[in-house]
Amino acid sequence: MDADGIEPELLAGMARLARRLRPDGAGGPLTVVSRRDDRLIVRCGTVVLKAHVPTANPAHLAARLHFAARPTPHPVLLAPLELPPGPGTYTVRIGAHQVSAWPAGASLGTQDADAAPWEQAAALLARLHRDPVGCPELATLPPATVLRRLVDRVGRLRRHAAHPLAAPVLAAWATLSETSPPSPPPAVRPGRPATVIHGDWHFGQLVALPEIGWRFIDVDDLGLGDPAWDLARPAAWFAAGLLPVQLWARFLDTYTESGGPAVTDRDDPWPALDLPARALTVEYAATALVDHLDARHRDADARPADRPDAHHAQTGLDEVCLAFVDACARIAGTAGDASQS
Repeated sequence: MDADGIEPELLAGMARLARRLRPDGAGGPLTVVSRRDDRLIVRCGTVVLKAHVPTANPAHLAARLHFAARPTPHPVLLAPLELPPGPGTYTVRIGAHQVSAWPAGASLGTQDADAAPWEQAAALLARLHRDPVGCPELATLPPATVLRRLVDRVGRLRRHAAHPLAAPVLAAWATLSETSPPSPPPAVRPGRPATVIHGDWHFGQLVALPEIGWRFIDVDDLGLGDPAWDLARPAAWFAAGLLPVQLWARFLDTYTESGGPAVTDRDDPWPALDLPARALTVEYAATALVDHLDARHRDADARPADRPDAHHAQTGLDEVCLAFVDACARIAGTAGDASQS
């Protein structure tokens, strides 16, 4: 990935930090790994640097990084690297961004679901959810920010409310709350266990390091919450018909057998998982639709006036997006049926 459009001062500052961490120059050149939502990830040899979004709360980010760095006999989270000036420092400010540093690991890339480490991931989630939280962590860890992307995507989708595929997604969003206008469910839910949760768990949050094995990365949403939120993405894929029952069973069986507290009845996990799975279904559908429709509008703005767009409304949407839109229609329809009974 190239560096076009990235603030030169930010890249230069991250390059200087990489040289301080690897003064022998063995890390090689700085390469851009990922850029999204005003956050930037670069790699320099065995070190990964992350420029967090400028709006990240410094106290909340510090608490999350310190939690990931704390010594524990059974680590789950990849620990950040300490930064100058000394022990306990895990971020430096470069321009508008707080920047953290991490050991580089091997990610899953674009492997298919069959190749993903379902059992290892489930066991790690159960271990994270069973992690005893002491008073210092309870005093400093914020609530997990489980639905910040959902709120943003739904807000952006409302700009396309006239599009026929937006209607079922916005209708499904309305089922997540009894308030008007709808509001997102809280991270900690009444009557449900509250533990430390990742807050944005999916297989892209797994890396493998030599002699260490699999670890979770990206603690930007980590905090206290209902552990069912960390099972919401695979549950949403399964409910949408996109995850084979065998893989879902392997994942859920390993999680419960490892003592995971999110599900107490393995034979009927949906009382715990239904709301989180519905919320992530809406998030997936809204994200795909917004990306698609925003791109179409940009293309339309660049198209000559004598060449109108004649594409069907669904052109360019892949089967995964359409499956989540269909799932949103079922969610909205089920809620409507329930309200009439």
